[in-house]
Amino acid sequence: MKRDYAGAAPGPASAGSGAAVALGPGSPPRLSLWRRQRLAGWLFLTPAIAYLLFAFALPIVYNVMLSFEQTSPATIAHFTAPFAGLANYRFILGDPTSRTAIIHTFEFTAGSLAGQFIIGFALALLFTLRFPGRTLGRSLIIVPWLLPLIVTGVIFKFLFQLEGGAVNQILMDVGLAHQPIDWLDDPHLALWTVLIANIWLGVPFFTLLLYSALQDVPVEVKEAALMDGAGPWQRLRLVIVPIILPVIEVTFLLGFVFTVKVFDLVIGLTGGGPANATQLITTWSYNLSFQVFSFGEGAALNNVLLVLALICSPLYLLLSRGSLRRSSGAAG
Repeated sequence: MKRDYAGAAPGPASAGSGAAVALGPGSPPRLSLWRRQRLAGWLFLTPAIAYLLFAFALPIVYNVMLSFEQTSPATIAHFTAPFAGLANYRFILGDPTSRTAIIHTFEFTAGSLAGQFIIGFALALLFTLRFPGRTLGRSLIIVPWLLPLIVTGVIFKFLFQLEGGAVNQILMDVGLAHQPIDWLDDPHLALWTVLIANIWLGVPFFTLLLYSALQDVPVEVKEAALMDGAGPWQRLRLVIVPIILPVIEVTFLLGFVFTVKVFDLVIGLTGGGPANATQLITTWSYNLSFQVFSFGEGAALNNVLLVLALICSPLYLLLSRGSLRRSSGAAG
């Protein structure tokens, strides 16, 4: 008995060709396996895309729009405001407090990264040695990183307070100070106090990443350098650092991103004072937006951080890919 193929579609139609398979006259076409897989992939990606749009893209776009508007509490309530052009950006460039906040942000970031790297690298090298309590020390080092920033700010506020602060008490007990030091209300010392707190907060991040990188240094390389007569400093500078340099670069970049947007710590410790001595971009933009209700000026100042993020993101991807290429080349 012969089968009738007259109704079949002409030409080859495989499941992987991407075309729909016809079941017969009057039947809906069935999607091919390839198209169904792509459709399922997009369906799974839809919640993530929606989250990124509403949690990241929409606030960024709205912030950029606010920076070009002359806003007030009334305009915010009605979602309409007169167009201000570049007036908000001109205000930021001309406002002494805004310029000071930008300068403080870069000083605070540079000092934090330097302190966090030096202490973190020293601790990472220490934990590569074998000594009693090493495991407990590695466990305790992450405690500052687990605390919320606002909690860290409150803790350091009690430590550095004028009357009854632990820091002043210790300094007077050992003879380094004859009277309590006003760490938080002295404009010359307040930024240093916030800097110390942020260094303490970020040291675990640097320590963990650099310690992990040191574990990947081949033992044969260190033994070969030792047999060639290289001392500890030479082994560190000429052998270990060049090997872990990609990790150091990425760690610095991530530390920069984490530090430049610090807000809770400063609010909990000094609130931006005294006399704006600890104002950063984040804290001053908050004051402009929610204390003075100059939302457009606060949004314009926030866009400075947006520009920094747009610069750091491609740089991070470039360094990460370079690190992968170097590691794969070394492995090959």
